[in-house]
Amino acid sequence: MSEQRISKIYDYKNPDGALLFQVVRFEPKGFAQRRPHQGGFIWGLGEVEPILYRLPEVTQAIGESKTVFICEGEKDADNLAALGLSATTCPMGAGKWRDSYTDSLKNCREIIVLADKDAPGRTHAASVASSLFSAGIPVKVVEVPDIEGAAVKDVSDWLTAGGTCEALMDLVKECPEWILKQGQDNSQEL
Repeated sequence: MSEQRISKIYDYKNPDGALLFQVVRFEPKGFAQRRPHQGGFIWGLGEVEPILYRLPEVTQAIGESKTVFICEGEKDADNLAALGLSATTCPMGAGKWRDSYTDSLKNCREIIVLADKDAPGRTHAASVASSLFSAGIPVKVVEVPDIEGAAVKDVSDWLTAGGTCEALMDLVKECPEWILKQGQDNSQEL
C-alpha cells in the first residue's frame, strides 16, 4: 500500500475571511478535514460547523446580484472561479448538502447547479436543487455535454477538453428553471 501525500489544500473561510477549516486532498485520491488549533492544525472538524467553500466570494456575489454556481468539489469551484464566475461546493462531496448551506444562499438572484455525470452526482444535484427550490431561490441544473474524444465526468473535465466560459453560459441560457416534479423527492436523480 502506497503512502498518501498531500496534493492540495482547500481553505474554508467564514464570510469575513477567517479560516474555519481545510479540506485536504491526498494522492492517491482521498480527502480529510482539519481545523486550526494552537498555531497548527488538528484533524477533524470537532465543533466547527461546516460551511460552503469560497463563502466570502459567494457572499459578495450575492450582494452584487451575480449568479452563483454550485458544483461537486473544490477543484470544480476553483476552475470556475478562474473563469471569473462565482462558484462554491459543500465539503465532503456528493450527498452531503445541508439546509444551512441553502440558508447562506438566501437572496441569491440565481443558482446554477452543475451535476457530475454519474448517479451520485445527479442525485446530489437533485437534492441541492430541491433544497434551493424549497427556499424560493431560482435554480437551474446543468449537466455539461460530452466533447468528442474526451471522457467528460464533470465541469473540470469539460473545461480541460475544450469547454469555454461562453459555451457554459450558453448552456445556462438554454436550460429551463428547475422545478420539483410531482412525486419527486430530493433523494432521486434528476
